[in-house]
Amino acid sequence: MAAFLASYEKGPGSLAAGQNARQTDLVQALPRMQVFDSPFTFGTIDDFLPDGLYQAVLRDWPESSAFNPVAKFVDGRPDAYFGNRKERIVENWAAGDELDASTWNEVRLALRHPDFVRALFTRFAGTIEENLSTLDLDVLHTSSFKLYANVDAGVSEALGAHVDALPKLLTIVVYLDLTGPVSEFSPDRWGTALYAMKPGEIQPLAFTANADHIVAHQIQFQPNRAFVMPNTSRALHGVAGGEDGVQRRTLMCGYWLTKQRPRE
Repeated sequence: MAAFLASYEKGPGSLAAGQNARQTDLVQALPRMQVFDSPFTFGTIDDFLPDGLYQAVLRDWPESSAFNPVAKFVDGRPDAYFGNRKERIVENWAAGDELDASTWNEVRLALRHPDFVRALFTRFAGTIEENLSTLDLDVLHTSSFKLYANVDAGVSEALGAHVDALPKLLTIVVYLDLTGPVSEFSPDRWGTALYAMKPGEIQPLAFTANADHIVAHQIQFQPNRAFVMPNTSRALHGVAGGEDGVQRRTLMCGYWLTKQRPRE
């Protein structure tokens, strides 16, 4: 993990390119994190973003036309995806793609800040080290960062149960808001369901219906709550959704090891 953090701080954690943007310190949110060990290690942080930044994200949300379906189609069939999510890239650091506006610069730089990332990774060091031991670090040698704005809506499943790609070492999902005819069941249906499984029982990115699994822990949707997940081969999770007229907005970022060479 030390090698990843050293690489990260020379890459996405080097903030010179955005040094004129307003700086938000997310380290102060970490003492409020509740950490759980079942069915796998994860954490939640309420009131994650400072209120001013949280309100700015809602205010400056991209137009609906800017979002694209996550599902990719091959010969008319979804390829390795199960859900109705639409996304807008805020930043893909390795590719140099970013949404350039003051609010989004503040968000991405806060989530990329080396002090925040080091503190977060240190808190989950055991889980991250375990995952790193399974990866080919001769091939996966470059740190990266990706941040997406996401919209889930519709009567079909929001996000099928799956294990993330293991080179994504840690994920943060920030719940933003639910709109439409929400019900007493909405916080569960639009939160994140966690499932118990044996390591390697389900391959990464093999999506299945949430109804095929028994929920071991349900994270309820709450505005400005962060779901923090250090990745493992046991981290099976999904979002049922499926309430007509209800829309969920989230931010999702990932800290990655990739094959790509560092940006010059």
